[in-house]
Amino acid sequence: MKNEQNPSIRQVKVYSIVTLILILIGSGVSYWTAGRIEYYTDGVMHTSDVLQRTDELYSSILERETNIRGYVLTGNEEFLTNYNQSNVNAELLLIQLQALTMDNARQQNNIEELRGLINSRVRTFEASIEYMKEHSNLVGFLDPNKVNNALSGYTLIKDVVLRINDVENGLFQQKNQSLINNINALPFIVGLISIFSITIGLMTFFSIYQFNKSQLAANMEITLFQQKLKDQIKLLDDSNKELEQFAYVASHDLQEPLRKITAFSDLLKEQYGGKLEGEGDLYLSRITAAAVRMRRLITDLLEYSRAGRIENEKITTVKLSTVISEMLEDYEIAIQDKSAKITVGKLPKVKGSDTEYRQVFQNLISNSLKFSKPSVNPEISITSEKASEELINIYPSLDSSENYYLIKVSDNGIGFEKAHADRIFSIFQRLHGKKEYEGTGIGLSITRKIIEKNGGVIFAESSAGNGAVFNIILPYINA
Repeated sequence: MKNEQNPSIRQVKVYSIVTLILILIGSGVSYWTAGRIEYYTDGVMHTSDVLQRTDELYSSILERETNIRGYVLTGNEEFLTNYNQSNVNAELLLIQLQALTMDNARQQNNIEELRGLINSRVRTFEASIEYMKEHSNLVGFLDPNKVNNALSGYTLIKDVVLRINDVENGLFQQKNQSLINNINALPFIVGLISIFSITIGLMTFFSIYQFNKSQLAANMEITLFQQKLKDQIKLLDDSNKELEQFAYVASHDLQEPLRKITAFSDLLKEQYGGKLEGEGDLYLSRITAAAVRMRRLITDLLEYSRAGRIENEKITTVKLSTVISEMLEDYEIAIQDKSAKITVGKLPKVKGSDTEYRQVFQNLISNSLKFSKPSVNPEISITSEKASEELINIYPSLDSSENYYLIKVSDNGIGFEKAHADRIFSIFQRLHGKKEYEGTGIGLSITRKIIEKNGGVIFAESSAGNGAVFNIILPYINA
């Protein structure tokens, strides 16, 4: 089944890649064509603007010529008013033309030449106006030589204006033709994009058909797998029930023979102690010690199996300071025997059960008392602080949107090598021999199981001879 699905998946991938390429090509061509049309449209509009400004400038020059001649012929001051306005209009239009043709050196030269001719012409007009004002009796009189010079100046200006128009008309025709060519290409491009779209649609339909076909086969396989999984879950449930039955047997039937072995070995020791030949007393002591260890091991295994899944325990808000205070009262004799000093800081409220957290701190404190230095009074401190965001992000099991407290249980005991920091939380893992320190190596495993069940993590820090620090990160309750 798996080998049949792979070709279909590969085809879907190939069609998807081809589809993406076609979309990119069509979009790219459309974008490029639209850009060219916009570019040439702007160019045509720009050239039309230059031609319009040139026509307006030429009209302004004609108007000025008409007004100055009207004034010379009639002496009417109204012609001078129109003449002055024509000068202002002409200067403004020259500035606009110069700005519009900044990218055309040839036109810039033409405009500069036109500006020089206009200024020269204006100077001539100004001289004529002064002359007319000084000789008002000459109204209507025109000197033929001055008339010819005036016509000659106007002709030069007209030639430059026509030259500017010729250049812009050439640019207009060139840009307009390019625009027409791009517009004519647009139907072809639209048709090409349509072909691309149809091709994409067909290929997509075919790829979806192939994919659905493979999905149907995969769904059938998933259904079979789910059925097998249900069967396995049922077998697992049955196995768990058998394990629970085994735990019951271990807690009652297995412990009863051990109690008898311990009781009879005690009776033998009491009645025949010192009377057995050879190493009889030693063997009897070993039988008793082995039975006690076996009984303790069974009890610890039951505690480990129940840790983190106490069925009848109600999940409530737990005041850790109260739990630890009550636990220390029960451990008062052990603490006094060790001359230990235990300090407890302010602790947060957390969710869980009193029994579970009592077991956690009981294991940690008993470990600190057990693994104290021979000639040094144990010092144990329990403190808490808000966990930093950096610390929370280290552990994927923690929810970064929640608030956490870091609780530290520190001691001045014998410590352990850094390499064993994670090993000590594994079940049955011991760093020391049975003769050195008693225990089954299950306590810290139970502690980790409870902490993780309540949404937290626990890790240890230490070095040989420098004590140990057990760090617990738990979500807390604001109250």
